[in-house]
Amino acid sequence: MNSTLNFYNEVIIFLFFVATVLWIGLTLYSSLISQNYLKIADGNEKKSYLLNIQANVMWYMRWSALVSFGLSVYLMSFISNIDYAYNIGTSLASLLITIMFLNTWLIIWRKQKRIIAQTRDWQKCESRYDLAIRTNSIFAIPLLGLMLYSAQAKDVANPLLDIDGNFGPGWSSFALWVSIVLLLLFEANLVFGKIRNWMDSPKKIILTGLVLTILIGLLLRYS
Repeated sequence: MNSTLNFYNEVIIFLFFVATVLWIGLTLYSSLISQNYLKIADGNEKKSYLLNIQANVMWYMRWSALVSFGLSVYLMSFISNIDYAYNIGTSLASLLITIMFLNTWLIIWRKQKRIIAQTRDWQKCESRYDLAIRTNSIFAIPLLGLMLYSAQAKDVANPLLDIDGNFGPGWSSFALWVSIVLLLLFEANLVFGKIRNWMDSPKKIILTGLVLTILIGLLLRYS
């Protein structure tokens, strides 16, 4: 294994960060600003906003999500050849990206299309869309934290792959599995639940995301 980056991979990493930040920014805009406006807009204003603004936001959101996910798959393969880079942080970040990508393409985009078309079930779709965009916004905050954590790969004590390419001690880490359970509980609420009181306003979305980030950070640091 080695720890060198060539120019090509540096460009890939840069594009990954650009796509991910764009995706996260549009997701937060949709949940913190757009959804609140749509609650108070009348019928014509709401339809105009969905057609002329939110549809464009969704275009950039879903394609930046696709680019971020695709590049993350490449990077996860690439970093397995870098000393200690495949660690708990990168594993959790890749899990979050995968979950958020699926939420964006399979729920948020599909439901938005039905809302705009005013299909018979558009109100039900609106509720699921709202829950999905809030869930992704909560996930976006720990994702940023994990990306920063993963950048310190050389200082990580529990890699998932060791210097020889064998499974490392990270797989038995309490932090890894508890963090995965936490993230899956949030996703289960999206699939089977509803908007809870800890995610029913922009401030609560941000606060919940920060609390989740702190919990995962403490697990990674002290377990």
